[in-house]
Amino acid sequence: MTMLALIQRFCKRTGLTVPNTVYGSTDEQVAQILSLLEEEIEDLSGRGDWQRLTFEATHTSVATESQGAITAIATNNFRNFKNDTLWDRTESLPLEVIDGSDWQAEKGFSNTSPHYQVRVRGGELLATPTPVAGNTWAFEYVSWNCILDNDGTTYKQYFTEDTDTLLLPEPILLKGLRWRWKKEKGFEYEEDFNSYELMVAGELARQGVNKSLNLGDSRNNDRGVVVSQGTWPL
Repeated sequence: MTMLALIQRFCKRTGLTVPNTVYGSTDEQVAQILSLLEEEIEDLSGRGDWQRLTFEATHTSVATESQGAITAIATNNFRNFKNDTLWDRTESLPLEVIDGSDWQAEKGFSNTSPHYQVRVRGGELLATPTPVAGNTWAFEYVSWNCILDNDGTTYKQYFTEDTDTLLLPEPILLKGLRWRWKKEKGFEYEEDFNSYELMVAGELARQGVNKSLNLGDSRNNDRGVVVSQGTWPL
């Protein structure tokens, strides 16, 4: 659904004058509704790993700690990694995402992990230990871009025209716009808000394809035996 169509539907359901155009409109009410919709998509996009905002990136490793700007690797406005999706495809080994404290611990010891660990800091993808050059790394990530341009190929974070398509579920956006508008106007909005929260939780639970629950040990049971690199005492 386009941004214009969604706001027109909201106005029709709310008993407001239905606008013919939204982006660039000087009508204060229309401008307010657009601002509330922008607030809604900014909040909703960060509530979980929406499958329509998930993309894959591949990278050829270089023999330095910094692998370069994350925006040059994950080119569709990187927001965050998807858990457990980082792999060195050349060596068939997982890459572990670590936080700042674990990174400093790794750098503080002379014996580093037998496989690569990565983090994003200062906008750069960092790896330890220093990787070999030429390996293919791949991962999935969530983008900030929740809008698709009318050209059907350009993703963006903010509206630039009425024909922009929203990539988040329209029923949730409408419900979110409704409670935000009611709150802004000083009306009772709690019932709409509670209904909205239930819709968000339910939809996030259905995103993507859920794996079967495995009470065993390894997530790699179907991939054979994966042995980490390193020097092992005999």
